[in-house]
Amino acid sequence: MSDTATAQVLKETTIVGLDIPDALARMGNNPKLYMRIIHSFITNIPGTLDDLATSTITADTLPDYAIRIHGAKGSCYGIGANVVGDEAKALEMAAKANDLETCLRDNDAFIAHTQELIGQLQDLEARTEVAEGGGQAEAAAPDASKLAALLTATQGFDIDQMNTLVEELNAVHYARGGEVITRIKDSFDAFDYQTIEELIAAYLGAID
Repeated sequence: MSDTATAQVLKETTIVGLDIPDALARMGNNPKLYMRIIHSFITNIPGTLDDLATSTITADTLPDYAIRIHGAKGSCYGIGANVVGDEAKALEMAAKANDLETCLRDNDAFIAHTQELIGQLQDLEARTEVAEGGGQAEAAAPDASKLAALLTATQGFDIDQMNTLVEELNAVHYARGGEVITRIKDSFDAFDYQTIEELIAAYLGAID
């Protein structure tokens, strides 16, 4: 990971409620370390949010809730996410005071705000990987419009356009559907254009 490239992306990034300079300073201005902590947050906090579901909060579970929200608070403050960290702190204090009403009222907002932060951090992580040249852009699934354009290019035997679209699609890491792009790339390399048409038609048909 390139300190220079990562540091530049972090310098150019503004996320409301996230104090990047302060968090970096606490980590010795080490961009690599900070991004490792960000990655850990992105990976682990969704499970914590699941455990904090409002539907599980009762008078009897408040002590356990206080422990879980305390952990979430530490994770948020650890990356400089002070706004959601403050929300977690307020919920922890309410839970320790047996204030069930406040926990039930404000918990969903904390979860929603943290989920929004996760999305922004995922974008930050993807941008640092692209800037470093050592990672791929991220997407939930292959771009249906590009697949449709590739199908048209394949049917028209437009090799240059096919090559461009295959390379663009293959340059992205997908949360789901990546295996289809891998098979399309392999088929293109093998000049098996009929299989490309079949793969795209089947994939687009499945998501309609």
